[in-house]
Amino acid sequence: MKMNQIRRMFLLFIMLTILHGNHAMPCTYSRNRNQKLIAHCENQGFNSVPRNLSRNISELILSNNSIRMLENDSFVHYTKMEIIILSKNFISEIQEDAFFGLHLLKVLKVNDNLINITTLSNGVFRHLSNLLVLDISRNKKSLHENTAFVYPDGAFSTLRSLQNLSIDLFMFPEFGAGFSSLKNLTVLKFSQCYLRNSSRFRLSNSTFEHFSVNLKELYISGCRNFFLLEYGLLEYFPYLKILDLSESYVHLYQALRILHPFQYKNMSVINFHHISDNSINEDDFPYSVVLTAELMTYLRTICIEALDLSKTGIVDFKHNSLLSFEHPECFKTFIISANRLPSTTAKHSLQLYSFFMKAINIKVYDLSYLTIDYAHPVFINVYNTESFYHLPKSAKYFQMSPHWNINYSLPSSIEFLRFTHIQITPTSAFITCKNTSLKYLDVSYGVYKRYPQFSEDCIKQLEYLDISGISVAIITFPPMLLPKLVVLKMTNARIDQIIRKGREWMSFRAPVLREVDISFNNIWTLEETTFFEQPHLTHLNMSNNLFRTIPKFVTKLQKLEYLDLSNNLITSLDDNVMHWLDKMIHLNPILNFDNNAFVCSCDTLDFLLWFEKTNVTFYNGDNYTCTISKNKQIPLEEVAKNTNKYFADCKATLWLHVGIILVASVFGIFVPLSLLYNYRWNIILYMYRKVRRVVEKNLHENYIYDAYVSYEERSVLWIQKCLLPKIEEEWGLKVCLHDRDLLPGDITADAKAESIQQSRHVVFIITEHFTEGKWGRFEIDRAKYEKYTTNFRKIIVILQNIRIEDIPDEIVNISNDVCFIEMALDENEIINSTDNQRDWLKLKALLYLN
Repeated sequence: MKMNQIRRMFLLFIMLTILHGNHAMPCTYSRNRNQKLIAHCENQGFNSVPRNLSRNISELILSNNSIRMLENDSFVHYTKMEIIILSKNFISEIQEDAFFGLHLLKVLKVNDNLINITTLSNGVFRHLSNLLVLDISRNKKSLHENTAFVYPDGAFSTLRSLQNLSIDLFMFPEFGAGFSSLKNLTVLKFSQCYLRNSSRFRLSNSTFEHFSVNLKELYISGCRNFFLLEYGLLEYFPYLKILDLSESYVHLYQALRILHPFQYKNMSVINFHHISDNSINEDDFPYSVVLTAELMTYLRTICIEALDLSKTGIVDFKHNSLLSFEHPECFKTFIISANRLPSTTAKHSLQLYSFFMKAINIKVYDLSYLTIDYAHPVFINVYNTESFYHLPKSAKYFQMSPHWNINYSLPSSIEFLRFTHIQITPTSAFITCKNTSLKYLDVSYGVYKRYPQFSEDCIKQLEYLDISGISVAIITFPPMLLPKLVVLKMTNARIDQIIRKGREWMSFRAPVLREVDISFNNIWTLEETTFFEQPHLTHLNMSNNLFRTIPKFVTKLQKLEYLDLSNNLITSLDDNVMHWLDKMIHLNPILNFDNNAFVCSCDTLDFLLWFEKTNVTFYNGDNYTCTISKNKQIPLEEVAKNTNKYFADCKATLWLHVGIILVASVFGIFVPLSLLYNYRWNIILYMYRKVRRVVEKNLHENYIYDAYVSYEERSVLWIQKCLLPKIEEEWGLKVCLHDRDLLPGDITADAKAESIQQSRHVVFIITEHFTEGKWGRFEIDRAKYEKYTTNFRKIIVILQNIRIEDIPDEIVNISNDVCFIEMALDENEIINSTDNQRDWLKLKALLYLN
């Protein structure tokens, strides 16, 4: 009997557990900064609110579960609750007393569910008398887009303490009189927007008439379809401080016109980021926006702390428009990037710089991605600019070439300055500072004829410097001190060009440098640079270069936490690197050597054995591959685990190498001796030639050519196929041919005489038609003159298929001072004939010896 009672109680317990959804995994607990209890029940598969939690929880996180309905008294046991998060469930129904007992609740989030808010009962929120924040956005979409969407003002009217409301914005919205009860509402955010330009829809002047006049922040963002705004839309919010229309394609013209209620008032943020789009291009709302004084009538009078006009389609601005703010001293953040502004003229640029100097309190200034539409620009968050510090940047650019010079001063308040991806830049710019606070400087991917110069005061507080995309060849870093620089980015800076020229490219000092990025620079060595031997360096990115080994300076970095050498040509790690990595294991550094050219062979066996036994962790190390015999790619980890299988014959190979070394040593002694003996005459000729040139230098004889060749037209083919390959390519001498080396336009006689004077010897190629040429006799006379005045040149005559009686008299008369060589005109005979080979050697000796 007792056993049956126990069984029945056990079954009842199971049924209750299933009924209340407690079959899911248990929740965990933590405490917030105020030591209040938090229940973490997210991603646990609950299909109802668990009822067996601690009664003392202050916050309940139930997001990403399978809850479909909030039943009455769902939270009755948790009367101390202040925060409930029910995001990303499947809630479609909330019963009228679901929130009974939650009189202390301050934050309720039921966003990303399936709630049709029009079905909410009037009293559903009546128990939440102290609720401050309600997020009921991203819920069920209305099925009837062409009829009025009536928001349940009766349900919301009971939330008299509500300060922050997030909901969706539907077509033809009607906010009833019940919303006037929300006297304390200061933030209204439309997280999901379904507005579009259809059925003559527009946000009318009366849309927000029942909302509190105390509203401080209004967010209508993400409406990616064009729709119309009536002129008086915002006149019910005279105290508005933040207006955010970002990513809502209302067009800049409309956005500027609805600002009239805020003339001569103070505002914290106006965010018009990407409110014009290329999908909007009508006569009244063109894609290319030209700002005029009329359009800026209202905006120019407002004292604004942060203004974002990025990607608004601005292509030009008239006088007294864009930069005509009456209170430039109010600005702390000004973002105007990703427009096609006309920086192509010095006039426009000077207006920008003029405004910049008047904005004496500005901290963040972004004038980037100008003149063209970029595919993927990186934008600054106008509300949190510091979060931008570590975002990646990449884009391609096109070059244009203006010419003007600019000198200007930075205001002392500036902290963030970005001029990235500007294709129209001054020829030169000198920027001075006084007591500046500049921490972030990004001048990457600009087209500079000369890199902007900054005075030393500008960089005293600098923490972040990005000069990526600019050739280091045009950057001049004086040997200055950057005492606070922490991050340096130099990607795509063509550092390889400077290394190839052997120039110093890093002369400044940065004693607290922590992060360096020099990826995408085609670098193969850094052995001549000591800049990177920074004692505090923690992050080093050298990926996408041409390193075959890890640079030696890396092993001197004792605080390194991140090393990226992926996409290089590294074949193995040497003993010093492996030993250093084992010593660094206490820091657990992130090491990325992915996509390198690792080789698995007997030569890299030590590395493979170390890779298998080391405790060092490599990022994505399981996917590393190496090249084994016959260029076969195989997983590195597999080879390292089975070295006996792959390299069983390595010891035999070792003795083979010893034998090869001994044989090579024997050859190394006897081969050079035999070469010296066989080529003794060539060596003697070479030494004679060197001595001869010293003598010529002492006699002030500076020859440009080793020989001047005189010929007639029928010899051209033989010269090209036979003579030049021998003399210039095989023997390394330089000859002068009048058809090739004399400049056109020179007086021929003077040019020929000068060339003969600048030649060590003169070679005449005499055929039966030689004297028919126009210049043959002149060249003979000039050669005789040079021969007898310096007594240092040879006159060499090559006779080709000519009879003795046909030799020119001018040659016969000086036959005692001429060296004759007979050569066949047929090239095949020249190559195959032993006699002709002897003639070539004779010619070589004559050209080399006096």
